[in-house]
Amino acid sequence: MNLNKFSLITSGVTLLSAIIIAASLSSLPQISILWSYFYIFVLMLILNNIIFYQLCDVENDDCSYFIKILFHMSIFITGIVIFLIFYCFFIYPLQSITFESFTDCQVQGKLTKNLQGSESYSILYTNFRYKGQNMLGYACQSNNYSKPYHQTPYPYQFIKKNSYYNCENPIKNDKSYEQPTQRVGTSKRQREILNKVENFYSRSRSRTNQAKAKGCLPYDFSQVKLPSWACVDYNLSHEQLTKPQDCYVNFYENQQKAYENSQERRDLRSVNNFAFVSFQSPLYYDKNMLFSIIIYALFPFLLSLDSAYYELCKLIRNCVFNRHYE
Repeated sequence: MNLNKFSLITSGVTLLSAIIIAASLSSLPQISILWSYFYIFVLMLILNNIIFYQLCDVENDDCSYFIKILFHMSIFITGIVIFLIFYCFFIYPLQSITFESFTDCQVQGKLTKNLQGSESYSILYTNFRYKGQNMLGYACQSNNYSKPYHQTPYPYQFIKKNSYYNCENPIKNDKSYEQPTQRVGTSKRQREILNKVENFYSRSRSRTNQAKAKGCLPYDFSQVKLPSWACVDYNLSHEQLTKPQDCYVNFYENQQKAYENSQERRDLRSVNNFAFVSFQSPLYYDKNMLFSIIIYALFPFLLSLDSAYYELCKLIRNCVFNRHYE
């Protein structure tokens, strides 16, 4: 019975701490989703106490309780490391970008290229009004817009010109690896996307396969490739893509320079700073990955507080139940 009371106190303090930590984390982008799965943590906590109630007797079996502490400390370290790595590297950088919302944004042109067979990527020339002026923004369309985080080219990364991606053994300066480019008119008055394909390189299938086996070229389609998770679905119809709609804009990196380039409507392929346009907010992220790190990293980390609070809970037990244990 003593152990049962002690376990209840330990579980109560652990649950309270978990609620406080979860509430604090909910201010981070996308982490509020953990409340949807918090019941799983409660079940884990109950199961944890059932298991260790049979294993440990805090009065008489220090060895068994040491096993419990060792187990909890191991998942404490593992859980926090895994959670921080996955969240900080794969989710936070993209989700932390601040956007300003606009109405009546419209795609007026499109430039498409097959990126070495790994992705069909389009630059969308998007018009929006900012402080009474027509501005040109850079949105994108990709068939990798909802791909898992581990698929290359990584969908959460900005890729700069001349950066290698999706390459095992890059080979430089070989134009035979270039893929066909699709060009579409981008007139300011254009309200339709005209599909005109210019095939600059006509290579045999066998040669293309050899190129993929050997390596690939650095990215050279534009100065900056937007993350695929920030793009719209590649299968959107012509009407859906070109109709006026709400959008979200971030002046990428150097805000003043990006504003000037957007105002002057400079070619989006040739600038490093631009009006980064998205048609969704928040941006897409790999929900399966986030679910996994919550269940297999964050919740075990919170569960490990059961042992971390051992001394505090022992003090509470002695005060509440007026019993003293050595």
